[in-house]
Amino acid sequence: MQNNVIDIIIHLIRNIEIGKRLNEVSIDQLKGYDRAEISAAYSWIIQKKESGELDTILNRHKKGKKKNATPHRVLHIAERMMIAPEAYGYLLELLNFGLLDHIAMERIIESVMLQSTERITLDKMKTVVANVFFEKENNILNSSFLLKGNESIN
Repeated sequence: MQNNVIDIIIHLIRNIEIGKRLNEVSIDQLKGYDRAEISAAYSWIIQKKESGELDTILNRHKKGKKKNATPHRVLHIAERMMIAPEAYGYLLELLNFGLLDHIAMERIIESVMLQSTERITLDKMKTVVANVFFEKENNILNSSFLLKGNESIN
């Protein structure tokens, strides 16, 4: 479920970036996701907007779009053997979108290298990213109003 929430957040941020407001984003484009996942993603965006972090994320993404604005992480040969190209591409996409910073990306790469004995596919990487992403959220906000997945926004 958390993997889907991140995918919805990416979709929402793309729409915000082109100038749409949250209430203008068509829910029809989110078919295949359940209401709890959609509600959790909207809740996350609203929470980040109210705290001012959404602007930081969007600014990080804009900086990442500028040529040579951010350093590029090159995988070591052992990392390339363990991490599928699609999985690494997903990390780069999240980094370029501003949802991950370089430190979080490094933590994820270290984590999969230390904890896995088999190749990291895109699905496995999404699971690791979701765990790191929402672990960070839960540590920062113990009394968070981020929906856990079984609630909905009224």
